[in-house]
Parts: sequence; C-alpha cells; structure tokens
Amino acid sequence: MKISKSIILSVAAVSIMGLTCPSIVQAESIDNKIANEEQNIKKLNDKKAATDNSLADLEAKIKTLTSETDELLSEKLKLEKEVNNLTGEIKELEQKIEKRNKKIEEQARSTQINQEKQDIVNVLLDSESLSDAIGRTVAYTKLVSANNDIMEAQKEDQASLEKKKTDIETKVKEITEKAAILKDKQEELEVSKADQVKLANEILKNLDDSKNKKAGYEAQKEEAKRIAEEQARREKEVAEKEAAAKKAAQAAQKAAEEKLESEQPQSLGKPTGDKGSADNSQSSGGTSYASGYQRPLSSFTITSGFGGRQDPTGASGDFHDGIDMAAPAGTPIMASKGGKVVESSFHWSAGNHVIIQHDDGNYTYYMHMNAPGASVGKTVSAGEVIGGVGTTGNSTGNHLHFGIATGIWSGFMDPSPFIGL
Repeated sequence: MKISKSIILSVAAVSIMGLTCPSIVQAESIDNKIANEEQNIKKLNDKKAATDNSLADLEAKIKTLTSETDELLSEKLKLEKEVNNLTGEIKELEQKIEKRNKKIEEQARSTQINQEKQDIVNVLLDSESLSDAIGRTVAYTKLVSANNDIMEAQKEDQASLEKKKTDIETKVKEITEKAAILKDKQEELEVSKADQVKLANEILKNLDDSKNKKAGYEAQKEEAKRIAEEQARREKEVAEKEAAAKKAAQAAQKAAEEKLESEQPQSLGKPTGDKGSADNSQSSGGTSYASGYQRPLSSFTITSGFGGRQDPTGASGDFHDGIDMAAPAGTPIMASKGGKVVESSFHWSAGNHVIIQHDDGNYTYYMHMNAPGASVGKTVSAGEVIGGVGTTGNSTGNHLHFGIATGIWSGFMDPSPFIGL
C-alpha cells in the first residue's frame, strides 16, 4: 500500500471542499435565519397594524378638527356679515342723529327754546287774546315735549350704538381666541401625523428588508439542498465503485492466498523476482537483524512488495511504499524497533495506524490495524505489541502494511532488507 504526497494533497483538497459545501449544520443555520426573519416580519406587521391604527385615529381627529374649523369659519363669516350690517346701521343712526341735531337747532332758533322758563309769561303777554294765549301755550308745551322726546331717542340710540360696538368687539375676540386654539391643534396633529408617517415608512422599509433577507435565505437553502443532493449522488457513485473494486480485489486476494496455502514454502530467505508481485510465507517474528529491526509479525505471507504495482482499488496510485504482510485478523503486531509513538490515529487510506520514531532517525509504519494499541507519546520496546492485524482504510483483506521511512509520510524505503527478507 502507498500513501503518497499527491493523495495527502487530494484529501486536503476534499476536506477544504467539504468546508465550503453546504452541510446539514449549515442548512439548519439557514432554517434558523429564515425562522428569525419570519418572527421579525410578524413583529413588523404587528407594528405596522398599530401604526395604521394610530394614523386612522389621527385622521379621524383631523377630520373632526376640520369640521370644527368649518363651523368656526362659518360662524366667522356670519359674524362678519353681522358686523357689516351693524356698520350700516351705525351709519344710518349717525345720519339720524345728525338730522335730529339740525332739526333741534332749527326749532330752537325759530321758537327761542333756549330762553329761560319765565319766557312763557312773555308768550302769554304777547298774546292778543285768551284763545291766542292758550294756543301759544299748548304749542310751546308740545314743542318742548317733542324736543325732549328727540333728545331721549338720541340718548337711546347712542346707548344702542355703544352696546353693538361692545358686542362686535366681544365676538371678534372670541373668534380670535378660537382661531388660535384651532391653529395650535392643527400644528400638534400635523406633527403627530408626520411622526406616524415617518415611523410607518421605516416599518415598511424594515419589512421589505426582512422579506428580501428571507427570500435570500430561502434561495440559499434551495441551493444548499441542490448541492447536497448532487454531493450525495456523487458519493453514492464513488461508494458503489469502491465497493465493486474492493469486492473484486478481495476475490483476487482470496484466490492468491488459497494458491499460496496449497504450496510448500521453499525457504525463509528473501524472495526473488519482482517485489511488487512477491507471494511468500514467512515467520521468525521477533528475531532482530543486523539493521536493528525485527519482523513485526511472527507469521505472515507477503502479498505485495515494495515498488511499482497497480493498486487494487485504484485509490493509491501505481507505487507501493511498503510491503503487505497477510495474516489472520487480530494477529499481534509488534514494534519492529524500540522508539517513541508519534502518530496513532485513523486515516481514510491507512486505516487505523501507528507510526514510531527511532533513534536512528527512521520511522516505522504499521497500517490497517483492527485497532491501535499504543498512544502518541508512548515509548515502546522492540517486540512490544502495539496492535492487531485488521483491514481498515483502503484495504481488500486482513493484512499489515509495514513501511520504513526517513520522515513523516515521506522518504519511504524498501523495508525488506531491514527485516531479513
């Protein structure tokens, strides 16, 4: 099995794509945003209804005030008409008074009414007869009475004029006061109406914004749904292809293992021929060689050597950077050399695996375990069990992929010479 730099970069690229693609969590987040906007829209609609009610109330008040204004204007017009009529009456009265004054002056001159009371004696003395004296006396009395009546009428007319003037002044004052009150009410209502209209416009704007946001989130949701469906379809296709390839590879490996089991191993030495197609049963696990390394399994069959080969699943390219050692599931895997565990985790291709750093600068790799048996940071000794054979990750059957490298996932070397193969 081979885990090349290109595969690592491919996995990283897939991971980055996974971060940018809409996930279930992102879909739930969009649903929450849509729900929040729906609540906001409901609140704004409630505010809009309250504002509409306030505007309707203001319109009713303005209508009432307009009616009161019309009544006041009608009253003002009526009063102005009365004022005009009264002005005419005053002019007529002034003309009457002027005429009366002239008449009194004429009568006074003709009868010398401005003389003292005893002048009536002169009237009697000047009379030629008793009947003439009586006539003159009666005429004189009537004249004085008439003049007194005229004077009294003039006083009454003057008093009426003064009263009408006072009434006009009072009514004009009332109209002025009512007009001032009306103006204040109009200004207050106009200010209130302007505030309500401004608030209503703000609510409508916010309502439009929320509706647009909701529409945007719904579009995002639909797009996320489409991408998720497309991604699921592709993943299904890949899974089906991998399953088919794995099934074919398992069948091929099973056939190879059955063939190997039917043959007698010739030796425990290093196999001859192409290591990429090696097919030998081996044992002697636990024996240390000159290199200081030992075999990680006590008994195994090499099913794929180091070097060029076609990966059965097609996922790891055409170069194998270790050797595959087939063995029953759960077979103990031992540390090939003492060192410190620097990686113990799961990888999509390596499956459950452990990497140990050694004092000679090399690293040994143990892949496809059923479960790692050593944690990061632990110091292990050569031959110490660190896991069991399995078939996790990119694997077609139970085996251990064993590798030796000069770095982490780099600088892989053929491990066969290190363990006497």
